[in-house]
Amino acid sequence: MASPAIDITPPTSVPRLSLPRKVGYGLGSSASNFIWQMVSFYLVFFYTEIFGIPAAAVGTILLASRVFDALNDPLMGHFADQTQTRWGRFRPYLLFNSVPIAVILVLTFSTPDLSVSGRIVYAAVTYLLLGVAYTAMTVPHTALMASITQDTNERSSLASVLTIAIFSTILVVAALTMPLVNSFSSPQTGFTVTACIYGAVAIVLYLVCFASTRELPVTQRSRHSFREALKLLLANKPLLILLLAVFFTQAANDMRTTSAIFFLKYNLGMESFYPIFMAIMILSMIAGALVSPALGRRIGSKRNLYAIGMLIVIVSGTVVLFTPYEHVTAIIVLLAVSSAGVGVTYVMTRSMLADMVEYGEWKTGVRGEGITVSTYGVSNKLGYAAGGSLAAFLLAASGYVPNVMQTPQALAMIRYMLVLFPILAGIVAIGIMTFYRVDSTSFNRILEQIHERRASQRE
Repeated sequence: MASPAIDITPPTSVPRLSLPRKVGYGLGSSASNFIWQMVSFYLVFFYTEIFGIPAAAVGTILLASRVFDALNDPLMGHFADQTQTRWGRFRPYLLFNSVPIAVILVLTFSTPDLSVSGRIVYAAVTYLLLGVAYTAMTVPHTALMASITQDTNERSSLASVLTIAIFSTILVVAALTMPLVNSFSSPQTGFTVTACIYGAVAIVLYLVCFASTRELPVTQRSRHSFREALKLLLANKPLLILLLAVFFTQAANDMRTTSAIFFLKYNLGMESFYPIFMAIMILSMIAGALVSPALGRRIGSKRNLYAIGMLIVIVSGTVVLFTPYEHVTAIIVLLAVSSAGVGVTYVMTRSMLADMVEYGEWKTGVRGEGITVSTYGVSNKLGYAAGGSLAAFLLAASGYVPNVMQTPQALAMIRYMLVLFPILAGIVAIGIMTFYRVDSTSFNRILEQIHERRASQRE
């Protein structure tokens, strides 16, 4: 999959983005991750050990809710494509959905006094509502990347800033959540108040993102039916390949994040080290994200750089799998290297996704940022559903019991969740991406042809 080093200069008509616009856009994802990373890191732990819901029931809730939520993404994407306001098509959702999503986060991490069956119903309803609100926010925000620039190198830079914002937020959530929770009289109160704090911060960041971004005028004229939008997706074969790879990547990432707190608590006996551990992992992801744009320009293929990132995850995870627990430092270093690989893959998938908007327009004549990027949400959430729910099911099947010494079978399963399953998912993802053929050269050729087509239509 090697390719020659090339430096592509995009058409001069494509405007460059200022750093404040890039940072402002990234803060929108930072806001979403104050909400979702609390869910990703702590919801299984919160449900099983704080709210008292059986692990098997948690797995069912996560799987059913995430599959339902994923199916809403294309509808949300199409709806956003057809939105017409004085602020654009996608920015208004940052303005009007910021408060509802924060309120639902607080409800999700609340612990009303209910029976076991009542707690299960409450958890299912609030988690489902959170997923719907999250879709209504993140699909329009993701579509903004394709709407504020058509420069493929600028998109990689934008994706890098976005990824740094996301991982910085993850660092904050991982480092502060448990200390905040433990500072209150009970973990029940601690989780609820922490959710209030994160929700308030998210509201502010969403509003900053709204004020900082602008949509290109050319992307504000796209009227098409939902059937035409689906045809656009089916004709976009590179997009379908990318989405399939993202499914396996996200399943692996969610299982990693879900199992990390269990691994520190039970396998290493270092639960108090968890905030520092996550800080190390996230700083490693940021390092991977920082070098990605420059590497992508030099390699000339986002696909190849994605594969390199996955290989880093696979090799380092394989070594962790066979490293004895007493070599704690080696395990942490290897997991940090793996996290750097995750950072690279995250930047590349986001950047490739934005490029698929132009590929779809070139292929079909229909431009649909919302419907195109919404498919990332579908793949992402199905991956989360597979990873998170499988983690809960595997815990239950291994004989895991909260807050006691775990059996050797349960300890082995937690370790497999952390590294073995991500290794297998990464191998599959690399195999899938060998069929992805869009590089920097072909993308800029596509962009030039789109501009020529638009010019001829105006004549």
